[in-house]
Amino acid sequence: MAVSRRKFISGSGLVAASVAAFPHIARPADAAATRSGQKPSKIIHLVADGMSLATLSMADQLAHLSRKRGLAWLNLHRRAGAHHGLMDMRSLSSLVTDSSAASSSWGSGSRIVNGTVNILPDGRELTTLYELFGQAGWKRGLVTTTEITHATPAGFATKGLKREAAESIATQYLDRGVEVLLGGGRKFFDKTKRKDKRDVYTEYRVKDYALLNESADLAAAPLDKRWLGTFAASHLPFTVDHTHDTKLAKSIPTLAAMTQRALEKLARHERFILQVEGGRVDHGCHMNDAAAAFFDQIAFDEALEVCLEFQRQHADTLLVITTDHSTGNPGLNGTGLRYGLSPLLFSNLLEVKASFSEILKKLSPPEERDKKPEPVTDPAKIAAIIKEAIGYEITPRRAKLLVPFIKKEGEPIYNLMNTLTCQLGQLMANYTGVGWTSGAHTSDYVPISAIGPGAERFAGFIQNTDVFRHYTNLAGIDFRNPESPLVGAVSPDSGILSPHWMA
Repeated sequence: MAVSRRKFISGSGLVAASVAAFPHIARPADAAATRSGQKPSKIIHLVADGMSLATLSMADQLAHLSRKRGLAWLNLHRRAGAHHGLMDMRSLSSLVTDSSAASSSWGSGSRIVNGTVNILPDGRELTTLYELFGQAGWKRGLVTTTEITHATPAGFATKGLKREAAESIATQYLDRGVEVLLGGGRKFFDKTKRKDKRDVYTEYRVKDYALLNESADLAAAPLDKRWLGTFAASHLPFTVDHTHDTKLAKSIPTLAAMTQRALEKLARHERFILQVEGGRVDHGCHMNDAAAAFFDQIAFDEALEVCLEFQRQHADTLLVITTDHSTGNPGLNGTGLRYGLSPLLFSNLLEVKASFSEILKKLSPPEERDKKPEPVTDPAKIAAIIKEAIGYEITPRRAKLLVPFIKKEGEPIYNLMNTLTCQLGQLMANYTGVGWTSGAHTSDYVPISAIGPGAERFAGFIQNTDVFRHYTNLAGIDFRNPESPLVGAVSPDSGILSPHWMA
């Protein structure tokens, strides 16, 4: 157990290193002391995608176990000058938002229909935050653990699309000239993978972008060029997989490492805005995979620590930390006599060596060009695969319950649990104590915290669209997008409903 813990926290040296990484401007010891009414020249917007308050709570509890300290986000609640609130994230079409509508509400100041990016139902395209900030001379960055073309980064810079239009999002970033792009999604830039065979990488290179493919490239990236870093074909790996795979750990940067380098580059300019997304928290919650979600939340917190150190040294920085919605609504349940078993079960998360995503690859191997592998249906083999990844011994009788879902023939009592990963989550709840309500998003109001010039605007109970207005106002930009009235309901044949598994 000690070895895996050390592996997990080995990247936390970035936080200490970041103290010396931002020497650009001499500032007071604590930037929280900024006077009310001051305006920022630097804005950092951090998003833990899919995080509920329960996810935040359990990640903090797990952080105490795995690295002997809690989360910086919660410590911020004890810090003078920080402000905290709740935010209503509903979309135009539902009380339950998806990530594209959520990010677009911040990125345009208008609520839109789920599944779209900065466009109203009547076809009117919305002017994005990054268009306005670019026109005003601000440098812009997007950093994520998902595909860089995914919903949350796209909502700040692109428009007129469905969220699935990743290839178009890739070219819109180029049209906007976004200075820093770091994440996954290589397949949407590579001419051999794109449907239109367009050589987007070459187009970026011609526009003076440095193309970054692995950690070493990021470390050596020239500060005088714009950056396009795509470190995986799709999403970056879950932290729990990254930690236990030496090849991944060496080649793919952490969110904290990407964030630190982005700040080192952007800090050379007087004004910038940066979005940092811990996007795979959401994916872990969709899968009902407690270890994947909570360790990614801790990794997000390490990126937050880098930003807090930057903000401490640069008093003109507004730092905003939030989430776009909750997913799965997990909870650590009271187990055993007087709930005394709960801490012991929860500590079993420290034994996990692989995400549910990796388990799926073994239980139901993906189809290959010339063959279709058979799924694993032998209960003893299923139990062995799970034990190797999770560290838990399950009985063949319990393993047998998964077989219909492996074969995609399962009949759950609750329809929103009709996936193999949700069934794995239910099974694993017996060993971790962590239960789930579904594999879908939920309507919770979300936490938001802020520190720095303008932070007081984010206190209390606010609406998602307020974020756009606060950012533009603080930047001296006078602009308002059109809005549409809320849609009471959406029919199944309207063409705008999406599957419940929406990152």
